[in-house]
Amino acid sequence: MKSLDIRTAPSVERWRSSASHHLDDPGAQEERLRILEAFCEHVGKSPDELVAFCFLRKKDTGKRFVSVKRRVTVNEWIDTFVAAQGWQGKEAVSKANVVRSFLIHNGVLIQGSVWRG
Repeated sequence: MKSLDIRTAPSVERWRSSASHHLDDPGAQEERLRILEAFCEHVGKSPDELVAFCFLRKKDTGKRFVSVKRRVTVNEWIDTFVAAQGWQGKEAVSKANVVRSFLIHNGVLIQGSVWRG
């Protein structure tokens, strides 16, 4: 994937608007964008490609749906990414959830582990 400004991707704009991230302090906004950008680079997909990867279409109707297998794959990618960053504990969960938040706000219902302290 070529390096690009992910802020202009429709999926990123949707996420920031839907989650009201654009109202947060600039430091928090940049941190979330850095995490998403690093994850996208890790998996070799743009943000829009990542969202599209999670969906399939029914052959008979053309209706779009979220693929269970691809959600599992993305969760595995997230776990691998977090491990590669060296994040552990609460930091690992919260930063992985940045990527999951991006997906959720783009129609991909995905869950990860919960920090239990």
